[in-house]
Amino acid sequence: MASDPESAERGPVPEHATRDQLRALAHPLRMRLMEQVGRRGTARAADLADDLGIPANSVSYHLRILARGGVVVEAPEAARDRRDRVWKLAQSSFRSDAAGAADYDDASDAMALATFDWMRSAWVAERAHRAAADGTDATDGKDGDADADADATLLATTLRVTAAQAEELTELISARIIEYSRLHRTADGQDLPEDPAGPDPRTYQLLFALTRTRARDAAPRSGEGS
Repeated sequence: MASDPESAERGPVPEHATRDQLRALAHPLRMRLMEQVGRRGTARAADLADDLGIPANSVSYHLRILARGGVVVEAPEAARDRRDRVWKLAQSSFRSDAAGAADYDDASDAMALATFDWMRSAWVAERAHRAAADGTDATDGKDGDADADADATLLATTLRVTAAQAEELTELISARIIEYSRLHRTADGQDLPEDPAGPDPRTYQLLFALTRTRARDAAPRSGEGS
């Protein structure tokens, strides 16, 4: 297989995010900007402001933070002139490294908490949209939208499995997410052009979280308890 000269010039793709990248991403809006830049491939602040319905000055401020953290870099090859600032992602993945040092773990934890805020904001926005569409209150549990179940799904439960089984489940779900993420996007995360005669893909936010419950972890043994 022939090598890609541009990829060779860039060097190997980092496998994990740096501490500074995680720190920069520890904000739900900056996570949205990162994701949107990735979907576009390249983007200007005005593009992102229009996409997300956010003031351009706010977008520019958060883009500067992402740039300082090494999440986005300028893309002069996509600029119209020297004054035109166009951005692209510095890399295609920002996974945290489980073997990081203490300050790295702190940055990873901060980004994880921001991820929950990112998901919560999307959930509230979708509920508000559905309420406005059918004239109901967003918290009354009623919905006249025929696509409601497909547009927002929540599953919360506990499992009692071994550590190996939990790891197997995580690998299984991760593999399926990767499989589905490439149905309408390139391997780098850019949206594929829509086919007018084909299916109508939608964008969904997805959060998979699995954490051990420490309190009263051990089940009563046979003969114990009341």
